[in-house]
Amino acid sequence: MKEEVLFRIVFGILIAIIMLFLRIIPAIRSRRTKTKLTPNKEAVNNEGLSSFILRVVLGILLFVFVILYFINPSFTEILHVNIPIWIRWIGVSISILGVSFWIYSQYVLDKYWSPQLQVQKEHKIIISGPYKSIRHPIYSSMFLWCIGIALFTANIGWILFAGICILFLLIRVPKEEKMMIEQFGDEYEKYMQITGRFFPRFR
Repeated sequence: MKEEVLFRIVFGILIAIIMLFLRIIPAIRSRRTKTKLTPNKEAVNNEGLSSFILRVVLGILLFVFVILYFINPSFTEILHVNIPIWIRWIGVSISILGVSFWIYSQYVLDKYWSPQLQVQKEHKIIISGPYKSIRHPIYSSMFLWCIGIALFTANIGWILFAGICILFLLIRVPKEEKMMIEQFGDEYEKYMQITGRFFPRFR
């Protein structure tokens, strides 16, 4: 039981960090720089209506699961999966790595980041930091975070949520790359040739 409390505390801290550094601060910064974080018609068309609705549903599920995970211990017990403690702590490390890399990648992207599939005003291709060798380091970070929470929560609900999130991101990325090619043409296609999608490309 003591370990379960620790894992819930770690989870709560990670969620708080994500909300602060990856949602609240960018929202405040967007007002200062006058960038758009809310979806417009073009963003919905780029993503596809079904994918957009799925993302909204996943956001709602995340909120519901977070509440249940903290205030309803029976939810944890009923959906518990027997995963060795040492593997669960590895999951904690993976999640921390993922969130840290996520914050760094989004920081490098700065004002050009958006949760929507839309380009910002005077948008340009970023090739510094992790973007020098990886086209989508934020998604790579999300993969790590998802895998980590699936392991350390040892909960069927979170395992299914993580799986759906990863599948959603895999479907979303080609749409984002199509949008970037339409916006930047040969420049982005050349960038694709020298970078890996989620991991560095080894020559």
